[in-house]
Amino acid sequence: TAGGKTLIATLAMIHNLLQKRQAKIVYIAPLVALTYEKYEYFKKLFDKEFKVAISVGDLDSTDNWLVDYDIICITTEKLDSLLRHNVPWVKSIGLIIVDEIHLLNDSSRGPTLEVLLTKLMQIVPRAQIFGLSATISNADELAKWLNATLVLSDFRPVKLYEGVYFDSKIHFDEKDSYQLNSSEEAENAIVENTLNFNKQALIFTSTRKSAESLAEKLCKTTKFKLKRQENFQLEALSNEVENVLEYPTQQCKKLSKCIKLGVAFHHAGLLGTQRRLIENNFRNGLIKIIIATPTLAMGVNLPAFRVLIRDAKRYYPGLGATYIPVLEYKQFVGRAGRPNYDTFGESILLAKSEEEAKDLIKHFIYGQPENITSKLAIEPILRMHTLALIASEFCNSEETIIEFFNKTFYAFHYGEISLVQEKIYEILEQLFEWKFITKSKNRINPTRIGKRVSELYIDPLTAHDFLEALKISLKKQVTEFSILQIMSNAIEM
Repeated sequence: TAGGKTLIATLAMIHNLLQKRQAKIVYIAPLVALTYEKYEYFKKLFDKEFKVAISVGDLDSTDNWLVDYDIICITTEKLDSLLRHNVPWVKSIGLIIVDEIHLLNDSSRGPTLEVLLTKLMQIVPRAQIFGLSATISNADELAKWLNATLVLSDFRPVKLYEGVYFDSKIHFDEKDSYQLNSSEEAENAIVENTLNFNKQALIFTSTRKSAESLAEKLCKTTKFKLKRQENFQLEALSNEVENVLEYPTQQCKKLSKCIKLGVAFHHAGLLGTQRRLIENNFRNGLIKIIIATPTLAMGVNLPAFRVLIRDAKRYYPGLGATYIPVLEYKQFVGRAGRPNYDTFGESILLAKSEEEAKDLIKHFIYGQPENITSKLAIEPILRMHTLALIASEFCNSEETIIEFFNKTFYAFHYGEISLVQEKIYEILEQLFEWKFITKSKNRINPTRIGKRVSELYIDPLTAHDFLEALKISLKKQVTEFSILQIMSNAIEM
C-alpha cells in the first residue's frame, strides 16, 4: 500500500495510449467509490489529450456513448454486464488494469471478476492485463494463470509499526510503548492520544451499527480537541451532510451530529455525496476520526497516521465469531502512514488480556496473508454465469461451456473441474426446465426470457420464482404484501 502501484499503472496507460492510438483502456475497480477516485485522478491527468469516462451503476444499460472514450473507469459488475449486452467496443481494448485483484478471493465479488477476466482473455487475447494488489501470497500462481510477468516489490515510503493495545498501553515490537489515559475506555484513550499528536485515525469495525455507535461514543473525546476555527468549519460541513436529502433521515441527523464534533462513520448505507464529503474533509484534516466498515479498506486513498482494528473477530454464518482473514488485516493496516505527511504510521489491534495480545501478534502481525483461491463453485454464482455465457452467445453447447470453465482460475488452481462440471450439468437441466434455454442437437440457445434474466443480472432461480409467482397471481388476489413477500424470498435478499 502507498508504494506507487497506481503510478506504474499510469505509466502502462501512457505507453498504451502512445503506442496504440485506437486501443481503449479499461480500469476495473471493485467499488464505486474507488472507481470515482480513479476517474477524477485520470481525468485531471489525461483530459487535455484523451477522453476519460466512468461507468458504474445501472446493470441494464449498454452505455453506447463509451465507444468514443479512450480510458474507461468501470466496476467489475458493470463491465461484466456490458459483455452480457454484447457491446462491440470491447474488442478494441488494448490494456486491462485490474485494481485490488486479490478480490478474486472474495466469495461475493471474486467469481464475477474471475469470469470477466476469463472472457476478456478470449475476446481480446492480445490485450495487456495489469493486476494490482498489496496483499497476495500466491501471486506467482495468479501471474501464471494470466500469462503475466510477476513484479514484486516490498517498497513502502512510510515505515509501518504494528502494535497491540491492552492494559492502557499500546505495545510495539520495534519501538517504545505509549502509556494512555487509564480512566478512559480503550477507543477513547487511543483517540485522545492520537489527537494529542495532532494526527488523524481510521478505526475499522465489523458492522454498520457498531461503526455508528462508536462514532457517537468518541464525540465526547474529540469535542475538547478542536480549534475554534475548526468548530465553525465543522458546523457548516455538518449542515451540508445533514441536508443532502430534502428530508433528512435519522441516519443523516446522527452523522451530522458526529461530524460537528470532528468524527464521522463511513459505510455502504450512506449516500454517495455524504461519503465523498467525509473522504475529502478527512483528507484536508478537518474530520479527525473515521469509523468505517471493511469496504473502506478496498483501495480508497484515505491514509491516516493511525489505524485501529477494533474488531479482529467477525461473525461468519456456520462458523460463529472467528478471526478475520490476515489478508484483510493487511489491507486495513496498509492505510496507516501518509506519504508527504508522516515519517511513519501506526496500526493497533485491541486486546483484553496479555494472553489475547500474544495471540493477536502471532496471528496477524507475524501472519502471512492467505492464498488467493477461486470461489467459482458456489452454486448461485455458477448458475448466473452459466446462463450469461449462453445468453450472450459466448458459449453455445455443453462442450464450449466446459471448455470455458477449464480456462478459469478455478481450473488452473485445482487442476481439474470435475466438481464444477457436475454442477454445470445440473444447472443446464434446471435452465432448460425453467425455459431459459432450449436444446437442439448439440446446440444450446437462450430463450427471450433467458436472455432478459441474464441482462437484468439476477439469479435464474430468483427469476424462476418470480415467474411462478406471476402465474399464481393470475388466479389469486395480489396485495402489496404478496409482492414484498416474493421479493424478500429472493436469494439476493
